[in-house]
Amino acid sequence: MGGSDILGAMERRDPSPVFVGREAELKELLDDADAARREASTAVLITGEAGVGKSRLLREYADRAAMGRVVTGGCLELGVEGLPFAPFVTVLRLLARGTDLTPEQRPREMARLLPELGPVPESADEGRARMFEEVLTFFEAAAEPDGLTVIVEDLHWADTSTRDLLVFLLRNLLTARVQLLISFRTDDLHRSHPLRRLLPELERLPSVGRLDLAPLGREEVARQAAGIRGEDLPARDVDLIYERSGGNPLFVESFMEYRDLATAPVPEGPRELLLGALRPLDDTARSVLKSVALGGDRVSHELLATVTDLPADELDVALRAAIDANVLRTSGDHYVFRHALLAEAVQEDLLPGERVRLHRRFADALEAGVPGLAPRAAAARLAHHAYAAHDLPRALEAAWRVARHARGALAHPEALDMVERVLELWEQVPDAAERISTPHARVLWRASLIARALGRPLRAIEYASEALDQWLPSFPTADFSGYDHLPEEDRVLLADLLHARGEARREMAGDGALEDLGWALRVMPDKHRGRAKVLAAMASTLMMRGHDDDAARGARRALDLARTVGDRRSEADALITLGTVIGHDRTSGAQGRGLLEEAARIAREIERPLVEFRAVVNLGALLKYSGRFGDAVQTWRAGLERARQLGLLRAQGALFVVGVADGLILLGRLEDARAVLQSVSGAENPLGRARMLTSSAEIHLLQGSLSAAREAVDEFYRVLPEHTSAPAQFLGMRVLQVDLALATGQLDRAVERVLDLLHEERPWMRRWIWLSHVLVPIAAVVARLRREVQRDPAYEEPAEEVAAGLRRFIGMIERHGDRVHRPIEKVTLPMSRALLADEPEEEYGYWRAAVAGARRFSSRIELIRSLTGFAECAVELGDRETAEQSLTEARALAEECSAGALLREVVRVAEESGLAVPPPGSADEGASSPSSPGRDQSGGGEDPIAALTPRETEVLAMITRGCTNREIANELMISIKTVSVHVSDVLAKLGVSNRNAAAVRARDAGMT
Repeated sequence: MGGSDILGAMERRDPSPVFVGREAELKELLDDADAARREASTAVLITGEAGVGKSRLLREYADRAAMGRVVTGGCLELGVEGLPFAPFVTVLRLLARGTDLTPEQRPREMARLLPELGPVPESADEGRARMFEEVLTFFEAAAEPDGLTVIVEDLHWADTSTRDLLVFLLRNLLTARVQLLISFRTDDLHRSHPLRRLLPELERLPSVGRLDLAPLGREEVARQAAGIRGEDLPARDVDLIYERSGGNPLFVESFMEYRDLATAPVPEGPRELLLGALRPLDDTARSVLKSVALGGDRVSHELLATVTDLPADELDVALRAAIDANVLRTSGDHYVFRHALLAEAVQEDLLPGERVRLHRRFADALEAGVPGLAPRAAAARLAHHAYAAHDLPRALEAAWRVARHARGALAHPEALDMVERVLELWEQVPDAAERISTPHARVLWRASLIARALGRPLRAIEYASEALDQWLPSFPTADFSGYDHLPEEDRVLLADLLHARGEARREMAGDGALEDLGWALRVMPDKHRGRAKVLAAMASTLMMRGHDDDAARGARRALDLARTVGDRRSEADALITLGTVIGHDRTSGAQGRGLLEEAARIAREIERPLVEFRAVVNLGALLKYSGRFGDAVQTWRAGLERARQLGLLRAQGALFVVGVADGLILLGRLEDARAVLQSVSGAENPLGRARMLTSSAEIHLLQGSLSAAREAVDEFYRVLPEHTSAPAQFLGMRVLQVDLALATGQLDRAVERVLDLLHEERPWMRRWIWLSHVLVPIAAVVARLRREVQRDPAYEEPAEEVAAGLRRFIGMIERHGDRVHRPIEKVTLPMSRALLADEPEEEYGYWRAAVAGARRFSSRIELIRSLTGFAECAVELGDRETAEQSLTEARALAEECSAGALLREVVRVAEESGLAVPPPGSADEGASSPSSPGRDQSGGGEDPIAALTPRETEVLAMITRGCTNREIANELMISIKTVSVHVSDVLAKLGVSNRNAAAVRARDAGMT
C-alpha cells in the first residue's frame, strides 16, 4: 500500500471531543473578526503556557468564523537555519491557489517566496520593502469582500524576517478587512528572547489586543475529562486529575490515557506525563516516533520511509498505531505530532547517540533528494540535520546554499546567520574553500555586504577588516602598496573588500572611508568595470566631506568610465554627485538640476529606486537652498507619489515627507507641515522616522509646545540609538536641542551642546549646508550669555569661546560665498553677525540686511525672527516707529503661521519696550474686521471669552500656558478626545483658527 493510500485512510481524531473552558475567549475572537470585517483591521496576540489550548481555540475559531477566508501558517522549530518567512509562505500559497491572477497582476517581488508566481526581478534594490508592500496589498485584496483571517501559530519560533513582516503588517493594514491571530508560548520567552523586546511595541499599536489563556478550573477539567471518557468521573478522580494536571488541557488528556486513574503512576514532570501515551506502543512504533520527532514540524511519508528504512507494511502498522493512540496526526501527505510538547518530550528522551544517528540519516536522505521537497526547504533541513549530526563538511556546504536561498528571498538576517555558520565551521573543514568554491576572504566580503544591508555598518566594517587583515602579510608595508604581484582575481577581491569597508565607513561618517576607496581604486585592475562604482563612491564621499572641487573632478572621471563600460548604475551615481556640486554654483545651477533629472531618468530605466530617490531628494534640496520653496515642495511631492507607485511609500516615503515638511516650515505653513508628517508613519525606515521626528520637534518648538518637542526628541533617540548610528545623522537634532535648551531656560545645557558642535572635527562639518543650520542657534547662545554676564561674570569665558567658534564657522562659509548661490546665507549670516555685534549701530545694519534677505528668500519664519531682532535693536537706538512697524508685521505673520513661540517673543519685546502692537486686522479706531483672525466674529458686542463655559475657560487657560491636549487631559482628568472637542468649541467661540491665536486673545483679555 502506498503512502498516499495510507494517509487517505487516516483521519484526525481529537482526544478532547468537547470544547470546554474557552467560550468567552472564542466569543472575543468572533467579535474581533466582526469588527475587522465592519470597521478596520484587528490583531490578537493569543498567549499562554504550552498545552494550555491555544491551538485548540484557534481550530474551533476557524470552524466557526464568519470571515470569508481563514488561512493558517506555523513557525518552524529549526533554529537559525529555519526557512525564512515560513508561516507567510504557507499562507500566501493558500491564498494564491484560490486567486486568479493575470501576468500583469502577479506580484513581482513575492515570487521570491512563491516561485510559482514567475521569475524573480533582477534588481534587489529595496526589493524587501517592495515585497512587504506586495504582501500587504495581496492580503488587502484577499480580504474583499467578506474578510480574511490570517493565523500565525508559534511565534516564539519565528525567524527574524517573519517577525519583521508581521510587524510591518500590523502597522500598515489599517482599514483592510483583515484579522491577524498570533499565538505564542509565554513559558518559552527567556530573558534574551527577541519576542520579549518586540511585544511591548506590538501591544502599543491601537489595532492589537491580547488574549491570555489561563489554566482550566476544576469544573472545566471535570467537563473535559467527561468528554474524553464519555461519562462523568467520580469527584475524587476529578480532584486527582486537577491537582496533577494543574488545569493544563494537554496534561488532562495525557492522564486520561490511563483507565485506572488511582493506580496511574505519578510522573516526575510534564515530560514523563506526556511520554505515558507511548507506553502501549511497540518498539517499532516508538522508533518511528523518534524519527518524526527529530524530523521537524512536518515529515513527509517518503522522507520518513527512507530514514526508518522499514518495510512498507511495518511502517504502515507503526504509523497507524501512533495515530490511533492520538500521538500523531496526518496533514496532507505529512505526519505531525498531536502537540509540539509531545514531540519535544520524545526528542528529550533520545540518547545522545540515537540523536546523532537519526540526524545523520535525515541528512543522508535529504542529500539524496526527496520527491516534492523544494530545493530551498531541502537545503534548510539538510543544514539543520548535518550540523546536529556533527557532519561539519556537509553542514558547511548546506549552510552556504541556505545563505544563497535566503539572499534570494531578501531574508538578510537569516542569510547572515548562515554565512556566520560557514565562518564558524571554516577552520574545522580543511577543504572548506574547495567545497563551496569560494575563498574565506570572499565569504567575509559577503558577510560584510549582508551586514550593511541589514543596517549594521559597524559589523560590516569588522567583517571586511578581518578579511583585509589576512592580506596584509602579503605586502611589504603596512598598507596595500606592492599589489602588482597578485593575480587579477585576487586584486578584484582585495578591491571589493576595500570598497565594502569604505562604503560602510562612509555610512558611519567615520575616518578611513576615502583611504579605503582610494586603495580600492589603485588595486582594481585598469579595465575592470568595478572601477566606475569605486570612483562614483569616492566622488560622493568627497562631496559629503566638503571637498566640492575634488568631488566634481572625481564625478566626471566616474561618469566617463561608467559610460565606457556600460555601468548605468554608477553613471547615475556620478551624475547625482556632479549635479549636486555644480547645482550650487551661481553660473551652473540650471545645469546641475538638469544632471540630477538625467540621473533620476536613468535610475528609473534600470529600476534602481534608491538611486532615483537620491536624485530627486537632492534636486529638491537645490531648489530649497536657492529660495524656490514652492518648486522644492512640488519636486518632493512628486517623489512621494513615485514612492507610492513603486510600493515604497512606507519604506522610503519619509525622505520626501521630511523635505515637503521643511519647505512648508520655511514658508510658515506649520499646520500643513504637521499634516504632511502625519501622512506617512516612517516606522519601516528608522533613519527616515528619525528625520521626521526632528521636523516634528521643530514645529512643536516654533508653536511653543515644549513638552511635545521633548517627547519627539526622546523618541528620536529611541528610534536611532547613538551607539549604532552615523554621527552625521544627529546634527539636525543636536542643533534643535540647542534651541530647546534655550527655550526651556537651560542655558548651561545649551552652552554644552554648542561647544560640542564647535569642537566637532568630523569632515561633514565642513559642508556649508550643515554650517548654515548651526549659525543662528549658536549666535543666540552668545547673545544670551552676554546678557547673563551682567548678572554672573562666570559666563564671560564661555561667551567668548562660543563667539570665537562662531566667527570661525562664519569664515568657513564666506570663503566660497562669491561663487556659490545660496540665498539662505543672506539671512543666517547677517542674523548671526547681528547677535555677535558689540555696537547697536552695527547690529542695526545687520538686522536690516537679515530682514531684506528673509524677504528675498521668502522664508516667513526667518522673517519673523529678523523683524523681531530688528525691532529690539531699533528700540535701543530710539527708533520706536521702526520698532513698532516691525513688531506689528512680525505679530501678524506669527499668528498667521501659528508660530506661538515666535509670537510670545514678539509680545515680550513689545511689552519690555512699552510698545503697543495691535493684533492683526485692527484699525486705528480699534474696531475689528469680521474676517480678521483673533477678533470676535459673532457679529455682536458680547465678549466671547465671557461666553465660554467654566470647563472651556479652564481649557483656554491651559492652552495659554502652552499645554498639549494630553497634558490638559491629565490635569483635568478627562479623555484626550473630550479635550479635542473643548478646544474646537473654544476656537469657534473666539472666532480664531488656531491655538496660538486663542492664547493671544486670552492674554489680551488679561488671562494668564
